[in-house]
Amino acid sequence: MKSNSPNILFMICHDLGQYLGCYGYEDARTPNIDRFAREGMQFWKSFCCAPQCSPSRAGLWTGRYPHANGVVGLAHYWFQNDLNPDEVHFSHMAAEAGYETVLFGIQHETPDPENRLGYDQIHPTKPAQEMANSVAEFLGARSENAPPFFLNIGTFEPHRPFPHEGVDPLPPEDMLIPAPLPDIPEVRESLSDFEASTVTVDTAFGVILEALDASPFAGNTLVIFTADHGIPFNRCKMSLYDRGLEVPFLMRGPGLPSGAQDHLHMISNIDVLPTLLDLIGLSHPPNLHGRSFAPLLKGQAYDPTHMIFAEMTYHTYYDPVRCVRTPKWKLIANFECAPEQMPSPDFQNNGKGYTETSIAMGLTGYHPPYELYDLEADPNELRNLADDEAFQDVLHELRLSLRNWMQQTGDPLLEGPVSQGAYRNRMQAFLQ
Repeated sequence: MKSNSPNILFMICHDLGQYLGCYGYEDARTPNIDRFAREGMQFWKSFCCAPQCSPSRAGLWTGRYPHANGVVGLAHYWFQNDLNPDEVHFSHMAAEAGYETVLFGIQHETPDPENRLGYDQIHPTKPAQEMANSVAEFLGARSENAPPFFLNIGTFEPHRPFPHEGVDPLPPEDMLIPAPLPDIPEVRESLSDFEASTVTVDTAFGVILEALDASPFAGNTLVIFTADHGIPFNRCKMSLYDRGLEVPFLMRGPGLPSGAQDHLHMISNIDVLPTLLDLIGLSHPPNLHGRSFAPLLKGQAYDPTHMIFAEMTYHTYYDPVRCVRTPKWKLIANFECAPEQMPSPDFQNNGKGYTETSIAMGLTGYHPPYELYDLEADPNELRNLADDEAFQDVLHELRLSLRNWMQQTGDPLLEGPVSQGAYRNRMQAFLQ
């Protein structure tokens, strides 16, 4: 490890999407995050590799797609998906390089973080503002002579049911409804609580930044703020539309540009791990799927990414979907006849308003085999061109690209239906 290796402070939120003032959401009260965006570098075309919590985070921290790293669905509760035994998490890589590795709050990649991840310390999940105080205490007590640190800070907020202790929600009637959501009372009420929950995240991030900036580590710390996937509404989270895949990606640190806005380059969170390795001077494992965008951060020659790939296999049930996105086109391949909108079984909590919103949006049918969207003409992905004769060449070309990606990354879906951890564990117990 180099003597001047930068510290890493990484904050990742549940379900936030790009619902921030700095991404154009005018009613989002996020002054601390917005200020941070102005101080560092902001990517506008930043996406996740999966529109659900565990698969997205597993892809981020292994640099490998969920269908390859084992986390094809949620890691908690009855779902029991987990990283493959030989998967290497960034926490392992950082620890081996001499970093002190600390997890504050939520991780969602494994049901067994104490044994499966490489953290020296794991602090329990607390409300965002309490957790921010714990991070501030860590920074305030740390010696300048201590080894570099990697802090992974995971907040539950703003996941449903949208906790917002100490924050007054905006009146539902004043909320600005983001496309393509319908203007109905259930959406307005949920947006009001969701926005208030984002305020708790922003306040917490402000406390952490203040503590860092007052510490001796401010000048040598790489700070990253992001989320796991899109906002928790219909046709967003649990879908491969852009509202389900878009995430904030904000960076600040030594050697990085200040006040930079990148509206051009597409990046995916599958690219984050190789980028971090480059920024701290570590070599890449040979099995990574992600591609470093460190040259872009340093103003060096960079070949833009022309295609972003994403996937979903399980959330509340089996719904295998894959997609490829270019700057202009999106192709979604639906491999099962599942409902257009995946519901939650907890309708009084996590699923509140989903039924009413689905009806208002006309999401009452089943997936077609293909969905093809012209993102320039139809950014909200409302007009499916897959059956239009005029676009069959485009569909064919993108289908080949998607199939090649699945083959190159070893997607087991090509060989037949994919099981998740719950099935395997229950079957093993059944056969004993």
